[in-house]
Amino acid sequence: MKLKPIKVSVLNQYIKKYLMSNSILNNLRVEGEISNIRLSKTGYTYFTLGDEDSIINCVAFFADNISKNGDKIIAEGELSVYEARGSYQLVVRNIERVGLGKILLDLEMLKEKLKKEGMFDRHRDIPLYPTRIGVITSKTGAAIKDILKTFEGVRADFEIIIYNTLVQGEKSKDNIINGIKYFNENLTDVILISRGGGSFEDLNVFNDLKIAEEVYKSKIPVVTGIGHETDRTLTDYVADIYCHTPTAAAEIIIKGYKDVEERLRSYLQLLKQNTNNIINLKKSELKSNRYILKNFLPVEYIYKTKNDIENYKNIMKNILNKKISSLELQLSVMSERLNSHNYNKQLEKGFTLVTDNKGNIIKNINQIQLSDMLNIRFKEFEVIAETKEIKEVE
Repeated sequence: MKLKPIKVSVLNQYIKKYLMSNSILNNLRVEGEISNIRLSKTGYTYFTLGDEDSIINCVAFFADNISKNGDKIIAEGELSVYEARGSYQLVVRNIERVGLGKILLDLEMLKEKLKKEGMFDRHRDIPLYPTRIGVITSKTGAAIKDILKTFEGVRADFEIIIYNTLVQGEKSKDNIINGIKYFNENLTDVILISRGGGSFEDLNVFNDLKIAEEVYKSKIPVVTGIGHETDRTLTDYVADIYCHTPTAAAEIIIKGYKDVEERLRSYLQLLKQNTNNIINLKKSELKSNRYILKNFLPVEYIYKTKNDIENYKNIMKNILNKKISSLELQLSVMSERLNSHNYNKQLEKGFTLVTDNKGNIIKNINQIQLSDMLNIRFKEFEVIAETKEIKEVE
């Protein structure tokens, strides 16, 4: 016997009631590190609480203006279900701050170590007019669309080589390192490492020491455009040039080309301005010369010439009118001929137009075979008929 099915909403309501009836899950104290913290317009605080192995979504129905990403806290609250999505979350009643989280603390210590080793001090210039640009990013991500749109904004002949890679998760580390090695072996002018914005966990792969070391070892200058303006990873610190976003990174790479375009636009504007100045000067000279000529030219000769021109104009006008009348007559004759060949006129007389199922007009017996379907067009209707017999008419 099959069980009666229930709606998804009923299932989620049942799970929520079940969780709310559990005294342990209604009074939890959970320790972890904050990430992805954000305040909503309604004054709620959303964040992720996590440790080395797991995370859980949290919501506090108050504005927490103290906590920061990386803070280690103890969240007091209850486990609940967000019915609309069928996901569970910790509804936080109180936040107890413990200190800086281990993940963020380890990252800060690693930054300090690399800084002392001088890995943050190298800032090589990129070519002013690069001809081969290597891009390490995901072909399906949002970053590549912004990058290509920026590159397409300049009229320049350079090659864009995209090394498709994962940009988050454990497997992405080796992908990114292989991409840096690939462009060093194939000698591009500059390497752009990029991805769109995301959570701290999404971007954390770019805090990996091995990726930072590979960037530092690169013979090719490296530009980074990872995440949004508030995000800065270990890879950004080691790169030759760090930009807040993928678009800004693409802009810095083609800056030389854009500067040329700006200079050309400036020269064009200057050329237009100088040309207009010369034209205005010549207009003034012409106006002055015309005034001088007006005082010295024989007036009678000018009047005579004017009358002659008027006569010639009338003669040409008459000739053109005759020509136009002749053409209108020819056009009328051709129109009558066209009307006489209009098959609709023939249909009005009772004739029909016969075509095969492909629309070809039937003109001879070789175009028809027995059982062929024919379209017979009358003036106001159409008949589809099957060929039963074919015979020639004497």
